[in-house]
Formats: sequence, C-alpha cells, structure tokens
Amino acid sequence: MFILGLYALALDKYIEVVWEAAVLKHRIEQLQQLIDQALDNWDAEAFYQYSAELAGLKAVQGHGQVKAGAGT
Repeated sequence: MFILGLYALALDKYIEVVWEAAVLKHRIEQLQQLIDQALDNWDAEAFYQYSAELAGLKAVQGHGQVKAGAGT
C-alpha cells in the first residue's frame, strides 16, 4: 500500500507541474497578443504593463519556478 500511496503522490505532483506549465504557456501567449494590440493602438501604458508581466513570467519560466497563481 505504501508504494501505491507514493505512486499516487508522485502522479499528483506531476499533474500539478504539467497543469502549471500549461497555464503559464497560455498566459505568455495571451500577453504577447495583448502587447501586439497595445502597439497597434499606440497604448504605451498597456504595453509597459503587459511587457513587465511577460518579463516576470519569462524569468519564472526560465528558472523552472512555476508557482501557483502565476499570471493572474
């Protein structure tokens, strides 16, 4: 039973990591689109806001430190 519990725990953690990576990737893609829209609309404030968030997410992604709530 211990092995099954350990396996379930490892599987749960793996699912969590995959989910967080997918959410992070989606938010990065969303921010890239928002940055493009801000540039098209000459909206400097939105451009800087989205660019700052994107830079932060890219730093997190680069260090492999995906945290719950990233991108929200």
